Amino acid sequence: MNDFEQLLSGFIDDSLSDVEQRRLAELIQSDPEYRARYLEHCALDAALAWEHGVLGEAEIPRPIKGSEHDTAATLVHWWRPLAWAAGLVLVLGLLWNGIAPSLRESQWQATTAFGTVSVKAGGQLSIENLNIALVGGDELRAGDYVLVGGYAQLDFDNGARVLVEAPARFRIDTPLKMALHQGRLSAEVSPEATGFKVETPGADVIDYGTEFGVEVDAEQRSEVHVFSGEVEVVSRDSLQEPVRLLTDQATRVDAVSGEPSGIEVAPERFMRSLDEPMRTYGQEVRDLDPVVYYRMSISDNGETLIDRSGNGIDGRIVKGKLKQSIFAAGRVGAALRMNGVSGKAFARVNDYPKATNGQISVVAWVFAESRPRWASIAKNWGKKELGQFHFGLFHDQGGLEVQIREADGGTVYLNEGQPLPLHEWQHVAFVADGDTLRLFRNGEEVAQAPHEGLAIPEIKALGIGRKLPVLNGRSEGSPGFWDGRIDELSIFNRALSPEQIKKIYDATLTTDKLVSS
Repeated sequence: MNDFEQLLSGFIDDSLSDVEQRRLAELIQSDPEYRARYLEHCALDAALAWEHGVLGEAEIPRPIKGSEHDTAATLVHWWRPLAWAAGLVLVLGLLWNGIAPSLRESQWQATTAFGTVSVKAGGQLSIENLNIALVGGDELRAGDYVLVGGYAQLDFDNGARVLVEAPARFRIDTPLKMALHQGRLSAEVSPEATGFKVETPGADVIDYGTEFGVEVDAEQRSEVHVFSGEVEVVSRDSLQEPVRLLTDQATRVDAVSGEPSGIEVAPERFMRSLDEPMRTYGQEVRDLDPVVYYRMSISDNGETLIDRSGNGIDGRIVKGKLKQSIFAAGRVGAALRMNGVSGKAFARVNDYPKATNGQISVVAWVFAESRPRWASIAKNWGKKELGQFHFGLFHDQGGLEVQIREADGGTVYLNEGQPLPLHEWQHVAFVADGDTLRLFRNGEEVAQAPHEGLAIPEIKALGIGRKLPVLNGRSEGSPGFWDGRIDELSIFNRALSPEQIKKIYDATLTTDKLVSS
C-alpha cells in the first residue's frame, strides 16, 4: 500500500492527524489520478457501509418489478451510499478550502518573477484571494492585485515602470501585458518594452516607447493621457477605428459602446514618480535658509510630513475621511491632497521655530478645486489664544488673503480682492518685514499694507489645510479645510525681498521635467 492509499484509508477511518490530513489534500489536489481513485474509494466505502448497517437500521422498501414504484425504490436503494460518498467529498472539500490559500500561495510564489514592487504612502498591496501582502522589494509575478491606500510602483525587468494609485484593482499577465480594472496608473516604457499593453474595460492601450497615464472610473470608462511619445488605443468594439495618440493628447473610451472621445490632456491628475525631484526650485528655497520646508515628499507610512529644511521638524498627516491617497501629483513632485470638509484631511506640525524679530515670509504652491469658507493654506491662528498669521482664502469671496498679529496684538488684514483661480497651480506668498505686509501671487505683488512688528504667538502648532487649534474635534469658528492640493510650503523667519519671491517662482517655470505639469 503506497502513501496515498494509507492516507486515504486513515481518513475514512478518521484516524489521520492534522499533518496527515494536509498531506492527503495536497496529493489529491496535485494529481488527477489520485482524485479519481479517491472518488472510487468513497463510493466503495459508502456501499459497504450501507450494506453493513453503518448508516443505520432504517428499512428500505424493496422494488416491485414492473410497478410504478420500481424506479423510485431503486433510487432510494442507492441514495444512502451516494449520500455517504457525498458526505466524504464535502468533508474533504472543507479541508481543501481550509488549506487551499496556503497551497495557492506556494504555487504563486513558484511562478516566474519578472520585476519588483515598491509600496509607498501607507499603501497596502495584496494578491486577490490569497493571503499575500507585498512590501517593498518583493518580486512581481502574474496575478490579480488589489491596492488599498497609497501607491505601488511596479518595476519590470524589461525596463517598464508602472505607478498605480489606490484604490485600484489590476491584473498582471506577462512582462508586457497588464489589465486595469479600476483606478489610475502612469507608465514609463523603455525601448526594450515597446509594445507594452494595458487592457481596460473599453480598450487596449498599446505603447510605442512613451510615457502615458490610464484611468478607469466608476462607470468603467477608460481615459488615456499621453505625456510623451505615442500610443495606440484599440477599442473592444472591432468596428471602431484605433486611435493614435501623440504627446499632450488624450481620449476617453466608453465601456459599453467602445466609442472614443477626444479630451484635454490632464497630466496634473497622474503621479508619475515616487521621488521628489531635486531640481532648481528646491535648491532656490533651501539657499534662502527656511526654518521649515515641506516639499510634501511621499512618506512610506503615509502619515509623516517630512521637513526638508534640515531642521528635522516633521509634522503629522491626518487623512480624515479621504479614500484616495493623501499624496497626489504636485507642482514639483508630490503634493498633499485634500478635499474640503467632506474629507477633513490636513497636516499638523505640533511646534516649529516662530519668528521673534518681527519678520516672516511664507511661500507655497496651491491648487484649488473650490473655495471653502476661510480655506486654509497655512495658519498659526486662534481667537482665544494669540496666533501669528492666517494665510488662505478670504471668507466666502475666496480671494487670496493674509492676516498677521502685530506686536501690540492688533490685526492687519490684506486681501487680493478677486477670487483665487480654480483648477490651476498658483504660486502664493506673503512677506512681513516689520513695516510693510506684502501679498504675492505668481511672483507678482498683488497687495500691501503697513504693519508694526509681529506678535510672539501663544499657539505652538501650525495647521496646513486646516485652522488650528482643534478642541474636541472642532476648530474655533470655521475649520477652513482646503479643497485641492498644497505643495512646496516653506516658512522663513525673515523678510524675503520681492526679487527673491520672483526668483523662487521663476525657478519652477525653468524646472526641466516637472512631475505634474
